[in-house]
Amino acid sequence: MRHLAAVLAACSRVLIAGILWVGVRLFHKIEFHGLEHLPGRGRPVYFAMAHKRDVDPMIEVPTILARWSWRAITRDVLFAIRSDAFAPCFLSRILPEPGWFSRLLGLLPLGSLLRFIGLRPIENIHLRPIELWLRNALQSEGDRPASEILSPAFLQQWAHSAGEQAQRLASVPLSRLLSWHYRTILRRLSGAEIFQPAVYLRVKNLVLEELRQQLNVLSAWLARGGSLWGAPEGQLTPDGRVGPITAAPQRLLRGGRPETCVVPIAIMYDFMTVRRRKRVFVSLAPSIERAPQLPQRELHERLRRAWLLSAHFTCTQLASGFLVQRSKEGHPSFTLDELVVAINRQAQQLKRAGRQVDRRLLKARSVRRLARRYLKYAARRQLVRRTGRRTWKATIGSLSIQVGRGEPGYRQAPLAYAWNELQDLLSVGLASPPSVSAASAARQSGQAS
Repeated sequence: MRHLAAVLAACSRVLIAGILWVGVRLFHKIEFHGLEHLPGRGRPVYFAMAHKRDVDPMIEVPTILARWSWRAITRDVLFAIRSDAFAPCFLSRILPEPGWFSRLLGLLPLGSLLRFIGLRPIENIHLRPIELWLRNALQSEGDRPASEILSPAFLQQWAHSAGEQAQRLASVPLSRLLSWHYRTILRRLSGAEIFQPAVYLRVKNLVLEELRQQLNVLSAWLARGGSLWGAPEGQLTPDGRVGPITAAPQRLLRGGRPETCVVPIAIMYDFMTVRRRKRVFVSLAPSIERAPQLPQRELHERLRRAWLLSAHFTCTQLASGFLVQRSKEGHPSFTLDELVVAINRQAQQLKRAGRQVDRRLLKARSVRRLARRYLKYAARRQLVRRTGRRTWKATIGSLSIQVGRGEPGYRQAPLAYAWNELQDLLSVGLASPPSVSAASAARQSGQAS
């Protein structure tokens, strides 16, 4: 029976990988680089992906694991994912509309199925859905009035969001707040600061104990020679920059074999030049060897540097840098030729410096095509305004990103997000080339074809 279950799990993983491989290519054009950096088969590996979109692992896993080893697809790799995927109503939280369908999805239990195909939960004690915090509080404190569990400030926020009286909410049992009526609030991400001080400590300790058990399970897997796929940042980047790396990867690696290596996986989306399918660049950096023996700070620094040095510069980042720079210099008006020359010239500089660049940016003709798409996108988002047949004016406004905790900002503030990505990429490397200045772009505009 155990052998049959293993065969079924392997077949399920292969089927899912195939579906994902096909599915993501319906909406994305994907380029993989650095697959030659995959270590030899049979070694324990921690696949460390930088995390920008929920779809990242769906794009990366099938191709990378299929290239590495057939057994990696079928059984040798576990996947550490957000713990709320194993909790009730997960599908309702990620697919909130339409409401009737979302409610039906919430009835489907996923935990057993996810474990069967090799996924394992890992807690993020700093950022979890409010619904999970409330369920932990019910487990720890019982079904007491909400005012005895939740902080006054959070109750006021809840009342304001729900359009109800705070006094009425304060008197209801905590379980009543898990009602479907409050689904919009329940799926928001938060920390344990929503609780009263005494409750905060007890609930947080409860979640910490769950995290310790999860880390022990994953460390034991690495110690047996298994491999693991995870996101060291623990969440999506909200502003485009690589986020802080949590302590979890180091704790996992310490429990693994000394020869365990880390494979850094960077991903970059050219999301402001979309025509039909979004261009995505996945880049593998050289492995970080004997990672369990490295101090935590050194491991984090090497991992962050590997992500940034292997990631690709795209038209989205370079064109956004041009707009921001023109605005900062007080010359927001520009021509299409100036934009094309600026992108092409900076791409050439970056390539000479040994950085990874979308190869389409190295030819003026393809740069012009991408620049036109970029300007169409920017005009729809009111980031630029057309002032003539080939002239534009940047109208970028604020570069701040205001999103909820744990939410990516590329939808609400695409220009600021891309600008942050660019500055992050340029923050590493020897003699990173500066952006082409607006004045230089204007002087060289006649060279664009």
